[in-house]
Amino acid sequence: MTDFLQARINMIDGQISTAGVVQEPIIAAFNSIPRELFVPERLSNIAYSDEDIDIGQGRFLIEPIVYAKMIQAANPCETDVVLDIGVGSGYSSAILSSLVTTVIALEHNKRQMDRATKLWAQLGACNIALIEGALTKGVPEQAPYSLIIINGAVEHVPQNIIDQMEVGGRLVAVVKKARQSVGCATLFIKSSAANIASKKLFDAATPFLKGFEPEPVFQF
Repeated sequence: MTDFLQARINMIDGQISTAGVVQEPIIAAFNSIPRELFVPERLSNIAYSDEDIDIGQGRFLIEPIVYAKMIQAANPCETDVVLDIGVGSGYSSAILSSLVTTVIALEHNKRQMDRATKLWAQLGACNIALIEGALTKGVPEQAPYSLIIINGAVEHVPQNIIDQMEVGGRLVAVVKKARQSVGCATLFIKSSAANIASKKLFDAATPFLKGFEPEPVFQF
């Protein structure tokens, strides 16, 4: 029988902390959220492994090292209003909930949405608002956002998502070209309405988030 508490400690000590994630609130968030609840029961024994975990319907939990480093680079603060895109079963939003004021969690898969809602209620995460909608459209009705997280690799960040950032806002995603297995976690900062700066952070083999993958190229 898996000792999930010890597995969580091992994830923090052996993966996240050793990767340079040192902000105490982020460490505390990862320590407080039972990752095993957010994967199918048959995969609970590998919930804390250093790999992306496929949870079905085109969703996955990003590898702990990658997700923790992305969050630290985004530097969340208690005044942030976050758009969390492609939340799946809700793990990413649960992590963010203790770090920010509000999480707008965007998902369109009903099965994943139902699971996420139940888990957030179970954990007492009451500052998460679940929105059903197309991932690539974001949630412009609630914009602007001080922080946007995309839970998977993208070939590029759509302009309409960029437009939902407030001036001074940040966006973090793994950017990966077509037919490449490894992309680059990238931080985008909106310094003015027309000026977006980007900073490459680290390599990541994160899978494409469904809807953000490259367009098929037909060859003759």
